[in-house]
Amino acid sequence: MEKKRLATSILTSVAMAFTLFSSAHVQATEQLSSPTIQGSYEKGELNIQFHRLLTKAEREVIYQKHGLTEKSTLQNGLFANVTIEDYHQLKAVAQELVQETEIASAEPNYHMTSEYKPNDSYYGRQWFHSKINAPHAWNRTRGSSQLTVAVIDGGVDMGHPEFKGRLVKPYNAVTNSTTFPPDDHGTHVAGIIGAAMDGAGTAGVAPGVKIMPINVFEGEYAESYDISRAIMYAADQGADVLNLSFGTYDYSSIVEYAVNYAYKKGAVVVAAAGNESTNKPLYPASHSNAISVSATNSKDKIAYFSNYGRYIDVSAPGEDILSTVIDDSYAYMDGTSMAAPVVSGEAALILSKNPFLSPSQVKKVIYSSTRDLGKKGWDSYYGLGRIDTYQALKMTKEPMGTIVLSSKEYTGQKNVRAGVAVYGNMRGTVYVEDAAGNNVNTLMSSQPPQKGGFAVYWNGKLQGGSYAPAGEYKIVFRVSDNRQSMMKKAAVTVVQN
Repeated sequence: MEKKRLATSILTSVAMAFTLFSSAHVQATEQLSSPTIQGSYEKGELNIQFHRLLTKAEREVIYQKHGLTEKSTLQNGLFANVTIEDYHQLKAVAQELVQETEIASAEPNYHMTSEYKPNDSYYGRQWFHSKINAPHAWNRTRGSSQLTVAVIDGGVDMGHPEFKGRLVKPYNAVTNSTTFPPDDHGTHVAGIIGAAMDGAGTAGVAPGVKIMPINVFEGEYAESYDISRAIMYAADQGADVLNLSFGTYDYSSIVEYAVNYAYKKGAVVVAAAGNESTNKPLYPASHSNAISVSATNSKDKIAYFSNYGRYIDVSAPGEDILSTVIDDSYAYMDGTSMAAPVVSGEAALILSKNPFLSPSQVKKVIYSSTRDLGKKGWDSYYGLGRIDTYQALKMTKEPMGTIVLSSKEYTGQKNVRAGVAVYGNMRGTVYVEDAAGNNVNTLMSSQPPQKGGFAVYWNGKLQGGSYAPAGEYKIVFRVSDNRQSMMKKAAVTVVQN
């Protein structure tokens, strides 16, 4: 029997304001009153970014000068998390550090909170699937098992039956280990994205994809250093989509670096816009390479709690959302934390149809396939509109078209031209294959597409220059990127040579 309960834990979003201490900032405010550090952060800790990679010894010289101890580094030492004995001196030490020629910035180790509001009302089941046209989209794809969505959040319940066999590369960024305690919020987010379509419980937007569970929370807060470590871990481990259902109102250079790092490595980054019904920008949602998601209700109206503003890209259902929680159970929750994974699920479906799309191409599909709500065009509440998964898949081009041959026979009089249209970020290799499946002549090797496709001519010869014996051959087009590959073949008969 299906077990259900209402969420009971309450995690409120805290308004946090931190001053970013960078060289440029100090110069610009020298004649003003000293900036103050406000809000929530890890006492006695700073995150430092260096202008270049320093050796351990070079870093230690700086640390000894300012009374610091290094806890950890990222990107081979480009970033460092350090402690200071007297946390009351945090501001003063940060200001001193940015005067060092080797330091680009020094900032508090910010706290971020989950962007959801638990709901004690029980209105119905997963209404949001029909609202975003998911059932129609599932006729095309339910999500490829080759796709991975990283849930960077609280710990996902690894034993929940909805994720059986589909949880990969778990990581705890807080302890730098692979184990973590299960958490309702992280499990709820994971279920919205990828709960199994198995006839029981709930279903995710992309029930066929794999989930990479990454914990960044210790108690109710997640630190910006751990979040950055988690984002870069997910990107390095090949996650295709990253879901970030948390935020702070204070800019963090290390988190922006991590978001940009993941984006450049080919990952789509989706982030919750916040739950305080304010137009104050929330981070990481406000970073340019993240998709910022506001929340809507079942009537396609902006949710009462949802943030709004210039940084909103799209909207998605985020009120009365039923999904998985710990102990093999299910619960309703509200929040942009719930809206973001709906968009992450859509991004995963888009990439399931065409895994060669770049993050910018995926964003373009998501943005151009929305249903316009509110004022015509973009507005500060709904962004470009509420997502429509079916329309998104309709607009997603296949990675490869059908191979077109100038002739299906080679007679020795005219070369055979073979061409195929492609769409996505890929390189192509084309070769001739004999009846035994052997490559007998490479016609193109790892080249980018030209004018939206690949085209080659085969002169009927083998790799060494001799003519191919009469028989059956295939011209093979193989496309690939750093993540996956696919191929198509077209038969050619050599009549005489």
